[in-house]
Amino acid sequence: MSEQAPKRSRGRPKQTNNDISIQQTIVYTASTLFKEFGYEMVTLQQIGKKCGVSKPTIYYHFAGKSDLFRAAMTTMLQNVRKITAHMLDEAEHLQEGLIRLAETRLANPHGEIETMMREAEPLLEEEQIQAIREAEHQIHEVLASHFKQAMDQQLFREEDPLFLAEAFSTLMLMGNREYDCQKYESHRVLAEKIVRVFIEGVRIG
Repeated sequence: MSEQAPKRSRGRPKQTNNDISIQQTIVYTASTLFKEFGYEMVTLQQIGKKCGVSKPTIYYHFAGKSDLFRAAMTTMLQNVRKITAHMLDEAEHLQEGLIRLAETRLANPHGEIETMMREAEPLLEEEQIQAIREAEHQIHEVLASHFKQAMDQQLFREEDPLFLAEAFSTLMLMGNREYDCQKYESHRVLAEKIVRVFIEGVRIG
């Protein structure tokens, strides 16, 4: 059963820098616990104990566990989006950027997010689900923009760039299976193979 607090009054004061720092600590701690134990097994009391705040303090910042889960998930995905954009923008060429990105994602599997979502979705409000899915979509949009540039430069054949972004993200899920990673000597080797297969399938000529 979801943990919810009473509606906050309109007289709630503005957040101070200290409030924001506490909120960030709560989100980070919740993210860690959700990834380790899943949505249902984690309680607000556990989260509070782990980050050294009271349960009422969590309710001061979040309406309940589902609201905190939304914040934790969207924060994780926003961080992935920033890393994705940075790696692709800084790379000398797209293929190297994709390899670095795949290597990073293989070393820090993204698949537990889908596992958590499957467990949590029946207990979330539609707006919370949409917020999480939108944060995930923004990662695909970053990839899609780089794939569109490759098409404009006639490096990739014409295709729906968003479809290619989702396809590439799916390939990177191979790293969630320990067996797949054990077949290769390093994440870099597997990343190079994934990117090579992807690019051979989409480039011109």
